[in-house]
Amino acid sequence: MPAETHQHGRTADADAISALLCALLSDEEDVVEDAVLSSLGVGPEDVGALWDAVREELAERARGPEVGPCDLDPEMTVAEAAKVMALLLTPAGDRDDDEQW
Repeated sequence: MPAETHQHGRTADADAISALLCALLSDEEDVVEDAVLSSLGVGPEDVGALWDAVREELAERARGPEVGPCDLDPEMTVAEAAKVMALLLTPAGDRDDDEQW
């Protein structure tokens, strides 16, 4: 059995991450991609936990970098946060030069 650091996660594109975020953030009602994270109860202290959940589900835990307060903001929409997370999970050599958040 390979070590955890040698296992590969699933595809981590913005659409997959957005769907995961919507599932993680929903209680009884559907969450839409244009919902602002803070309106869903996500505060500054919660974005790190949300990022950890995405890394756990879609990537190797060691692969995704730690995020700082400049990377993710509770005032982002679900879609914006998903795009940032997808870029963070994409190795630097695989990114398009014009991709940025």
